[in-house]
Amino acid sequence: MNEDSGFSGVIRFKNWPPADSVREMRLIVFESVPTDSSLIIPTLLARRAAAWPALERDFPRPVDSLPYVFTTKTGTNLQVTNYDYVAVVYQFGSNVLTDWRPAGVYSVTPGRFEPAPLRVLLHRTTENVDIQVDFHNLPPVPWR
Repeated sequence: MNEDSGFSGVIRFKNWPPADSVREMRLIVFESVPTDSSLIIPTLLARRAAAWPALERDFPRPVDSLPYVFTTKTGTNLQVTNYDYVAVVYQFGSNVLTDWRPAGVYSVTPGRFEPAPLRVLLHRTTENVDIQVDFHNLPPVPWR
């Protein structure tokens, strides 16, 4: 059998900011927690991270929830590997290389911002990788 490899879940949103304060939003997985925003694009290009296409293409804002399926066959560079940081990130300013911050982080402890690791398994789609986004209670920024 040649099943997809990846994960799925629901992103739930609360307390949307004004529309002009969110330029773009993406679901991104990183093999290790990013520590420098200027390295996000090179990390993606080196295939040590994978990004879901811009989320606003999939839904009109504001929305309460967005179900998603992120697989190796969805036109991304998702790999069968371990990811230490799974986050919804958004671009808040005009600099596409540095003006990003997390809006929500995958965690197995609701209400906490402790990133949970995720293993993408060969020919399996892990379910319930749900992420909470509350624009009044954002996770800490791990990068400088």
